[in-house]
Amino acid sequence: MSVAGMGWSNSASATEAATFVRQVVQENKATALTYLAVPGFRHGEALPEDVASLLGVPLFWVSDDALRGVQNICQTVSERALQERGFASVAEGCALAGAGAGAGVWLRVLRQAHAGITCAVAEGEETK
Repeated sequence: MSVAGMGWSNSASATEAATFVRQVVQENKATALTYLAVPGFRHGEALPEDVASLLGVPLFWVSDDALRGVQNICQTVSERALQERGFASVAEGCALAGAGAGAGVWLRVLRQAHAGITCAVAEGEETK
């Protein structure tokens, strides 16, 4: 299974985000997308619901505790996210937490950015 973790700025569009996530998954030969995982601190925003719908996958809201719990295994650091939200890596953290973050889970794709969207992909053996 693979989980795409996504972060976004207020200027991001759902169509562009879905296209970007799909492209990242396909270009990196990840397994079929199982979930779109997004940070719970942005709960209530419509964009992730729209992106998940366009991708045809369920949406998984990652709690702050779960996101905090995987920061030590994230590979990249966003100084902006760290300053604004206290998390060094939102997209990678969401992908890892959404995939289970245990044994057998790894980052297939490190954080990629495009048009106000960040995306990372984690793969694992079990589903959330």
